[in-house]
Amino acid sequence: MPATQRLTFHSSLSPDLIAMAVISGILPLLFIPALPTPLIWWLLAVVALLLALSGLNSAKLLSILLLSFLWGSICADQLSQKAEYYSGQSAYIQGQVLSANINAEGSRGVLFQIQAINGQHLSFSEQFQLPLYFPAAQQQIASTMFAGQRWQGNIQFRAVHSRLNQGGFDRQRWAMANHQPLTGQVKSIALVDSSQSLRQRVISRITHQITQKATQDIILALAFGERGMMEQERRQIFLQTGTAHLMAISGLHISLAALFGWFVARGLQYFFPVKYLEPRFPLLVSWLIAAIYVWLSGMNPPALRAFLALSFWILLHWYGVNWTAWQVWLRIVAILLILDPLMVLSDSLWLSCLAVAGLIFWFQWVPLPRWIAPRFRSFARWLHLQIAMMILLIPMQCLIFHGISWTALFSNLVAVPIVSFISVPAILFGSIFSWLPAVSPLFWWITDQSLIFVMFLLEKLQYGWSAIPSQMIWLSFSGWLLVICWRLSLWHCGLFTPWIALLLVLAPLWQKNTENWRIDMLDVGHGLAVAIRQGNQVILYDTGNRWRDGSMAEREILPFLRWHQLNLEGIILSHQDMDHIGGVKDLQKAFPDIWLRSSTIGQGDSCKQGDNWQWRSLTFTVLWPLDRVERAYNPDSCVIRISDGQHSVLLTGDLEKAQELTMIRMYGEKLQSDIMQTPHHGSKTSSSSLFIQTVSPKFTLTSAARYNPWHLPAKKIVQRYKDSGIEWISTSETGQSSILFYKDNYKLFTLREHFMPRWYHQWFGS
Repeated sequence: MPATQRLTFHSSLSPDLIAMAVISGILPLLFIPALPTPLIWWLLAVVALLLALSGLNSAKLLSILLLSFLWGSICADQLSQKAEYYSGQSAYIQGQVLSANINAEGSRGVLFQIQAINGQHLSFSEQFQLPLYFPAAQQQIASTMFAGQRWQGNIQFRAVHSRLNQGGFDRQRWAMANHQPLTGQVKSIALVDSSQSLRQRVISRITHQITQKATQDIILALAFGERGMMEQERRQIFLQTGTAHLMAISGLHISLAALFGWFVARGLQYFFPVKYLEPRFPLLVSWLIAAIYVWLSGMNPPALRAFLALSFWILLHWYGVNWTAWQVWLRIVAILLILDPLMVLSDSLWLSCLAVAGLIFWFQWVPLPRWIAPRFRSFARWLHLQIAMMILLIPMQCLIFHGISWTALFSNLVAVPIVSFISVPAILFGSIFSWLPAVSPLFWWITDQSLIFVMFLLEKLQYGWSAIPSQMIWLSFSGWLLVICWRLSLWHCGLFTPWIALLLVLAPLWQKNTENWRIDMLDVGHGLAVAIRQGNQVILYDTGNRWRDGSMAEREILPFLRWHQLNLEGIILSHQDMDHIGGVKDLQKAFPDIWLRSSTIGQGDSCKQGDNWQWRSLTFTVLWPLDRVERAYNPDSCVIRISDGQHSVLLTGDLEKAQELTMIRMYGEKLQSDIMQTPHHGSKTSSSSLFIQTVSPKFTLTSAARYNPWHLPAKKIVQRYKDSGIEWISTSETGQSSILFYKDNYKLFTLREHFMPRWYHQWFGS
């Protein structure tokens, strides 16, 4: 090769470096607090262009990184602008139902494809998906909507908004990752075309065939990705045994479908003449079977992402391209992020990516020992793989699920083979033969019996779940660290390399809180939950709302307590409205020894005027009500003043104006407090001017939901506090709000502004 050609070859950028630059450029979308302004965007674009024109490879790589960031920013900005533009508008829409009807009880939502707005048809690129929600009075309409049908109606657009608490589920990030920045509240809707899609007809037929099966909900989840019928208890069992990945159509199941297609094709080739034997034929059939399976699943983002990765892998084999496992992994991740940069916000993407990367890492760095006897080698490989998954996926389990299952190894050892090689193939055969009533029941019976056995096993193993506090996140990476230290023999390099790394991992465990005490008003929507804590001990003032199949204690309060490794000592209930007492039973179940105080006779200890007690360094003084009642309503709210001798907090529940004035006459300036919980969520029935002036807090903390039907807090009340020079803090705007009390001062921290400032946490549609 001539010297000039050799120079050109070595100066070119390798695809791996380009892929790494692409991934590195899009990763900041996970962390940046705001998207770049147009001026900054164009400045970065000019810099990227100048770098691309230079002859240096390092400059070109930096240019690719910047261009990737700009591409991701464009996609994120378009989604944000859509939320800002449509939010708050009412419009007449027309479109097609996307979500399949599986007769799930209590379902109020339908996924809809918007095709026209106010009579103006949208182009294919302008169309978007919109979750429609129905008020209780129209909920029955949702059960009559089937995939493929066309409907039209009047809706109100709402920007997606999430409750945000440390340790809780980030619905806003999930919505952005799935390109659903808006929801629609249905005012009226009517059927235009009753024709159902082929997928809906298949689902309806199979649903009818498996109606009497004990695991009907799991079969629908495995076959079609429809988890609306799955019971909450079963969801918890899968989570607590580390087998949640089995109950969603993921890369594993799509790969199994492709493998099923490959075996079918290979079987058919036995009947082909020799001249027609073609190694690409099984690849084509496996791809087609996987495509059909993804179509049946509704082409949800995780399934579609796995299918794209599988398609890329099949394409490599089709053309005989021989890349290393790391090259395939790196380039597929880069291609996926180029196609959709907002995938970077998806937990399922990183769970899948780390699982595959972990397997590659494990089999290269910890190969199966050669001394294992051949007759045990198959089982040893399976055990070897499951140990890898248990150790290397701990970081993602801690970050996403905030806990680990100590029984996950055994659960997956048994459950994965049964589901993968019995349940899923039986589902595929059952679906294929669903038009033959004499044959399909056999496959549904096999599916049902295999899943019954799996559930029986998992129910026995569900108690191995342990919640992981935030301080343990870095420690969860120690499995990777130990493997690297072992294979590289880093302990021979002296004490510095491995032990310093270990100290860095353990450092968060030694960090101590610098504040004396703190209060956290949790974001529980319309309701109230305030955590008063010292060290790792906490008392709750109210417990949020509950509904038919869940509560705020399950969704927000318990995850918060586990995330901070807090021990709940007691609960104070202000009054008996459900949005204040909804989580009591769930909290008592999780912490059986806690004490309870309320202003209701027969519910725990007394909480009435004159009661006071000392808890650690804090003094709790009950100011209202005058006496306990049979059923505590808003006027009977238990009002408590908490003081450390220097700083004080006033918790008011849903106190109303008449009681505020009575308390002013009784206590006068003794009501003065640094922090106040806004009475009755900022309703006009509370927060009289005289009460505000008497308490004279620096901050008032308000617990409210953004889209509550009572339109709380009232604008008049908000302005009243601001006119008094009091800083207004509302969980609907800030998420979790925390006040940290130090020896001589106190500070306010909010989740949206301080704990997790992210561009996707904005209040969209303001």
